[in-house]
Amino acid sequence: MKSFIIVAALAALLSAVDFDSAVLVLSGASSMEELDESTIQHYRDLELHPLELNGASRSRLLASGLFTAFQVASFFDWKSKSGDVLSYVELGLLDGFTPEKAEALQLFTRLESSSSPGARRSCKFHNDLMLRGAARENDGRAFAAGVRWKGSLGDWAEFNWASRNSYSAPEFGIGTLSGAYYGRRILGKLVLGHFNARFGQGLAMWSGMSMSRYSSLNAFRRNGSGFTSTASFSPSHCGVAADFDLGKWNVAAAYSFTGNHPMAAVSYCGKTFSAGAFASDCSVSADFKWGLKNTSIFGEVAWNGSPAALAGVIWTPVYKRSYGLTASWAGDIWEVAAGADAKNISSVILVSNKQLRAFIKYSPLVDLGTFELKPSLRVAARKDDNWRLESRGEFGFRAGSWRVNSRLDLVHCKALSGLYYLECGYDSEQLKIWLRGTAFCVDNWDDRIYVYERDAPGCFNVPAYYGRGWSASLAGTWKMSACHRIHIRISYLEYPWMTVSKASKAEVKIQYELKIW
Repeated sequence: MKSFIIVAALAALLSAVDFDSAVLVLSGASSMEELDESTIQHYRDLELHPLELNGASRSRLLASGLFTAFQVASFFDWKSKSGDVLSYVELGLLDGFTPEKAEALQLFTRLESSSSPGARRSCKFHNDLMLRGAARENDGRAFAAGVRWKGSLGDWAEFNWASRNSYSAPEFGIGTLSGAYYGRRILGKLVLGHFNARFGQGLAMWSGMSMSRYSSLNAFRRNGSGFTSTASFSPSHCGVAADFDLGKWNVAAAYSFTGNHPMAAVSYCGKTFSAGAFASDCSVSADFKWGLKNTSIFGEVAWNGSPAALAGVIWTPVYKRSYGLTASWAGDIWEVAAGADAKNISSVILVSNKQLRAFIKYSPLVDLGTFELKPSLRVAARKDDNWRLESRGEFGFRAGSWRVNSRLDLVHCKALSGLYYLECGYDSEQLKIWLRGTAFCVDNWDDRIYVYERDAPGCFNVPAYYGRGWSASLAGTWKMSACHRIHIRISYLEYPWMTVSKASKAEVKIQYELKIW
């Protein structure tokens, strides 16, 4: 069987996937606007220093946030029977994985093998420094700067320090300091300094960014990563945390000096069933996941100031076709959501006592050999007090290293609003450069349109367009050598068609990254 898969790996080549597409596959988001700065920075770090899968411990794989507990159990079960995983084609055939996930993982992981599978761990030391400066002209000049250092000793340990100021808060602080040691046997990991805590389905504890559960079918079910170190500029906890692997059981504990919160958790993870319990000074929960043939059932009950519960099921009858249903209750709010994913179509509908929300997205890929077309159509509706109707059409063209992207948004809540942008770019290993022009007409704040814009790594940029005007931006990355990179963004925003004058805005950002070794 192993020989067959190796032959298949040599015969089949996975197509290249870009950063944004890979992040959407792994995060479960339906668009980049649903993510946040720390999440994007985490993926950028993994892209710069991919995780070596065959040498990493269970705790390290879970802490990466790239895998579910089922996938980690399946990965180690395969390794114990067949040795190291040798290709991403082989990885995509493992229980719990798909070819799409394996393809996306190529950007953030490595598959290296040794004569004794999994026995040798990487000890390479990586040392990276990022310096950032920005200036803005908008009814007065303002300046901002940031620094970020990350060090790692293979799969054994990692260290983070990050600090910055902003246009509105010019003072620098100590910033974020965190370090983690990953054990090999009983000690899973030890985290000192700032950390995240993410358990179960998030009813009792989920610090840091929390994406909407109903943004896509893949987001119905969350995968807690436990206690993990963080490089976020706005961390939630600071203290000490550790977990211990006892076969299929894991015991974890932490104390956060931020708010003086003790926390503890215990979990069991098998190949088809996992369960866990979490407790802190102000919340408690219990959760489970059960994987049957083509079906995953999950749920959690919790007390976090008031009772809460969630349950759901995802059914995948055939490859590239999934259906899901989830229901939750917390205090006086109940929600029921259903979703479906086919080859090129994804859709979700949410019904609750507070709102009604629905969206459908159609995004085929047309491969014409020397170039490819990526049209996409997204329609969404939401009713809180008023209906908000959204439609989005996107078109992408790729030929070699050249790219063209365009997007049209139409929104109606108080009135009809619109936005259109055209973006042209060149994307190669040494040079990436993008030029974008945007025009918009949004007369009411309730009709504002959010658009993800390219920026330097760690600068997550999703402005809300409001008013009547246009903008232009130039964003680029120059990889001068293996150790030096420069990122730049120049943008200008003006409102020439407003009845009431509104100040224009010009901004320049420069970021330098140094791989010391």
